[in-house]
Amino acid sequence: MRRLTRSWSIFRKSLAVINQERKLLIFPLISAFAMFALILLIIAGIGTVAYLVIGSNPEMMQSMAAAAESAESAEEEPGMLVQIVSVAIFAVFYLVTMVLTNFCNVAFYSEIIRGIYGEPVRIGRGFGYALSRFKAIFLWSLLASTVGVILSMLSERAGLLGKLIIRLIGVVWAVASAFAIPALVCDPALDNPFQALKLSAVAIKKTWGESLAGFVGLRIITGMGTILLVLLTALLIAVNVMTGGVPAVMIGSAVVWFIGLVGLFILGYLVMVAEQVYRASLYLYAQYDVVGADFSEDEIAGAFKMKK
Repeated sequence: MRRLTRSWSIFRKSLAVINQERKLLIFPLISAFAMFALILLIIAGIGTVAYLVIGSNPEMMQSMAAAAESAESAEEEPGMLVQIVSVAIFAVFYLVTMVLTNFCNVAFYSEIIRGIYGEPVRIGRGFGYALSRFKAIFLWSLLASTVGVILSMLSERAGLLGKLIIRLIGVVWAVASAFAIPALVCDPALDNPFQALKLSAVAIKKTWGESLAGFVGLRIITGMGTILLVLLTALLIAVNVMTGGVPAVMIGSAVVWFIGLVGLFILGYLVMVAEQVYRASLYLYAQYDVVGADFSEDEIAGAFKMKK
């Protein structure tokens, strides 16, 4: 109960920061739009190249189709060259998306930290700062994407036990690198990705306890919203069954369910942004012993460490 109370308090105070600087809500939308545009651009590029190279040469298309059918019928493994090309394409795509994601996150966190210190948030300034830190962003993205590709390749070839071990390694990596972006934001001279990882790990160690209570608690809030929507769905279905499927009741139920779904989406979005605000506050406390104006030291210090 105490953990849930603390998490609700953290959520409310993170929302207070967001309410003071509502432009923070725009950053994840920009990031999502940029990622969507990038994926469309990549698909369009691949389609254009395929059309120019293959579409203009019907014989090449027929030979490739025949080769694919024969390989499929013989159940042959892809050739070494095909595997290398596939891995290379996957690695490049992974790196590009990672760079874009981290670029947007650096812009986001730079303005979150300014907001925590009471400064007004400016979207253009945030992305301008991210642009000035592009070298560090690229190097960190290169390290993170390399780890991701290696773990993905190992997971494809591993058995059940191996997959579990690799997934555990992935969790350890995710925890150790949780504060890497705030580290890059707070230290303008930091370019070394391994040093960023080290600072992130140090921040984790300084606030490590029995559980990641703060983040788990924030997820519990979203989980409770999901449970409420499931209960609402069950209730609406029961009402429709009891009333015999009256059209007016069915339409009303659909409207109520849609409102509940939109409410759950808004709640999840607010929790996601609040989690980033909270993470930035934790890093400032762990690295510089700075507590944001909207948080108490007990909430920040007790976020990961629950007293016995």
